[in-house]
Amino acid sequence: MDLKSLRIFVEVVECQSFSLAAERLFLTQPSISKSIKALEDELGEALFKKGEAKRKRDVALTYSGELIYQHALKILKEEMRLYDTVAQVKQLQTGTLTLGLPPLGSVLFSSLIALFHKQYPDIQLSFLEVGANGIDEALADKSIDVGILLSNLRPSFQAIPLVDSPMCLLSIKESHWKNKATVALSELKEESFLLFSDTFTLNSMIIKAANSVGFEPKVVCKSSQWEFIAKMIESNMGIALLPQMYCEQLDLNKYNISRLVKPTLNWTLNMAWNSSVAMSPATRAWLSIVEQNRHQIHF
Repeated sequence: MDLKSLRIFVEVVECQSFSLAAERLFLTQPSISKSIKALEDELGEALFKKGEAKRKRDVALTYSGELIYQHALKILKEEMRLYDTVAQVKQLQTGTLTLGLPPLGSVLFSSLIALFHKQYPDIQLSFLEVGANGIDEALADKSIDVGILLSNLRPSFQAIPLVDSPMCLLSIKESHWKNKATVALSELKEESFLLFSDTFTLNSMIIKAANSVGFEPKVVCKSSQWEFIAKMIESNMGIALLPQMYCEQLDLNKYNISRLVKPTLNWTLNMAWNSSVAMSPATRAWLSIVEQNRHQIHF
């Protein structure tokens, strides 16, 4: 079927006039009439009701014409989507994507980053590897396209939820926390804490929670490297609060894991973007890959 005829048909219906449709399409009125007649002959159905002497005077659709009009709208909409897809593919032959990753982000998202590069090899990737506070600021000042954030997003941000892992106490295997399935945060007030760098949102979340149950954590070390923190625990320097999904990757012959309660805390990750900024084709393509492959986000 000739899509041009469908476009002419839809234009006539929307203009409610053969002559006005001809003006808008830069065609002659006989050309419009000829196209409509050809479409009717192809479909074997009259599209418009006839006026006196069987002349088309009113642009009134027949019952079949109304149904065909609805189908024509869908077909032309799909045509527009097809051209949009081609345009996006062409645009994705060049460009950049800047992604804000927390220290563990490169591990969690390595498979998705590799998949994106495989599909769009000409898009240049760059990374801002800082804590969530730094990523939040970079999204706000529009210096990155997307970034991984914890909960409590700014009103101007939108996000795809990715990970929701309970926080756990990680301690040395032979500590007095051995075999305790759960530990209340207030029980840790005398412990030496290994915390994260101040750029980590998780750091402030833990301190705020500790304050809410009546104590200030005694901090003996701060680091942006979770592996280093785990090594310090192994050396009996103190304890740390880490996501369960990370703790479970460690050698359980060396560590004890207890679920944190009263209050419970969760490590909730989101792939966020600043909705006040026009989204680039590269960003849209990355978010599509994230949405379709969330099951691949793991250590």
